[in-house]
Amino acid sequence: MPSNALVKRASEELRRQGQLLSQILKQLRELRHLPARQVANAIGLPLRTYYNFESGTGALDVARIFRFGDATSTDPVSIFEALMLGSVEHALRCAENQAASIKLAAFHRFEQKVGDGMTNIQPQFFIEAFTRAYDSLEGHKDKIDRGAERWLAQNMPKIPRDDT
Repeated sequence: MPSNALVKRASEELRRQGQLLSQILKQLRELRHLPARQVANAIGLPLRTYYNFESGTGALDVARIFRFGDATSTDPVSIFEALMLGSVEHALRCAENQAASIKLAAFHRFEQKVGDGMTNIQPQFFIEAFTRAYDSLEGHKDKIDRGAERWLAQNMPKIPRDDT
């Protein structure tokens, strides 16, 4: 039988996750400049039920979070990842590019191809593969940033200075 301390700790963790979910959902909806009523209608919920959902109360409803993602044109998988990472910013960073959903879909495709053979792949190979992929993405991002800086430096109008 669980101790009172264990039950209290679990209850506090659920409350903390509910608060984090609430922050994530509100910020994603606000990012899209959508009123709660519009999102509630798109999800198919009465407004009061939607407010309960957005406040992070009640059980985590996977289907509802996917409907929220559709209604707000955001990445629903990033909401789950943001909860696991404890990071509202993660969901906001993935809202446009669907990075979390793409990552999950690519992994699912890999798993379908290798099937049970995946159990024979040692952790170090996953670490190497994922690290290489993310290092490549980081390099791509840096290249884009440098390209934009170079373009701005070459093409932005120069303001004459009066150094007299």
